[in-house]
Amino acid sequence: MKTLFDLPRGRRGSRLTALAAAMAIVSASAGLFAPAASAQPVALNGLFALDGGVCSGGSVTGSFFRMILPAGSTSGPFLSNSDSGCSDKTVTPLAAGTDGGLTSGTYQAQPAQAFDGSGNAVSGRVTRPVKFYGVGFATATNPTDPQTGSAAALPQLRADGTSLTGDLSSFGVTWNKQVFNQGAPKPGGGLPGKTSAVRGTIDRTTGAFVIEWTSQIVGGPFNNFTGLWHLAGTYRGSGLGGAPAAAAPASAPVPGAPTTTSAPAAPAPGQPAPAAGGATAAAAPAAAAPAAVSGDPALAAKTIEVSDSSSPRWLLPLLVVVTAIATALLTNADRLFRRRSAR
Repeated sequence: MKTLFDLPRGRRGSRLTALAAAMAIVSASAGLFAPAASAQPVALNGLFALDGGVCSGGSVTGSFFRMILPAGSTSGPFLSNSDSGCSDKTVTPLAAGTDGGLTSGTYQAQPAQAFDGSGNAVSGRVTRPVKFYGVGFATATNPTDPQTGSAAALPQLRADGTSLTGDLSSFGVTWNKQVFNQGAPKPGGGLPGKTSAVRGTIDRTTGAFVIEWTSQIVGGPFNNFTGLWHLAGTYRGSGLGGAPAAAAPASAPVPGAPTTTSAPAAPAPGQPAPAAGGATAAAAPAAAAPAAVSGDPALAAKTIEVSDSSSPRWLLPLLVVVTAIATALLTNADRLFRRRSAR
C-alpha cells in the first residue's frame, strides 16, 4: 500500500495542500465555537426558599435528610427514622422554617435556649423542627459552631453558570440536648471522612435550585455517622439577573424565647410517637416553583452529578459535521488528482 510519501512530488504536494485545508477547517471551526473562559463564580445573597419534602408512591420530592451508617456510602445503608412519614423510613422530609428556608450571606443562628424541657430543638428559622426517634431536631447556621466552639464562615452559595457551590460550614443540627456540626466543609475548611463539598444546580431564569452535600459527624454518640442533605426550592435574591426578587426574611426570634414553630413535646411513656406528618405534607411558600427530584428515594438521594455547562451541547455535533465535510473534500480532491494523473 502506497503512503503519502510514496507519491510523486507534484501529487504529494496537492494532497498535502488538501489535507492542510481540511485540518484548517476543523481547527477554525473549533476555535470559532469554543466557549469563552468562564467568569468567577458569583456570590448569591438571598433566600433559598425550600420546597417541603413529600413522599408518595416510592418517590420523594422537595427537601429531605438521610443518615448514612458508618460503614455505608451515599448509596446506603441508611439509618431508619421511626417517625418518618415516608414508606421508606430512611428518608426524613424537611419543611421550610419561619424564614422560608436557607439564607446565603446571613447567619440564621439558633437561640440561646436551643431546647425545650424534653430535649426537643426549638430552632425553626431554616427548617421546621421534625421528629427523629421521638425527639424534634432542627437546623441553624451559627457564627460559632456549638459543637467545636470554632468560628464558622458566613454561609455562602455561589453560581457558576447553572452550577452551585458554596461554604455551609456554619450549618448545624440540634437534637435531644446535643449539637452536631453538619456543614460542608467543616469549620476550618476540612472535609473529614465522608464529608463532601456542597454542589448543585440552579435555573438562572426561574431560580429553581437543588443542592446536596454530605457531612460526617465527628465525636459524640453519632460519631462517624454521616448526614446526607438534599435541599430543593426557589432562590430569591441577587446575583442571577433573571431570578425572582428577594423576599423579606421573617424577623429573627429573640434569643431564649420560644419560637412559633417549636417542636411538639416528647410522647408520654408508653404512648406511640406522633408521625412526622407535618413535615411530610408541608408545602413551600406559594411563590416557590417546585424543584422535584423524583424516582426511588435511594436514587434521588445520591450525590448530584452536576453536568458541565461550560460547552454548548451543540458544539460536538457541529464539529462532527464539519469534520465529515472536510473528509469529503479531501476524498474528492484525491479523486481529482487521480484523474489528472491518469491523463
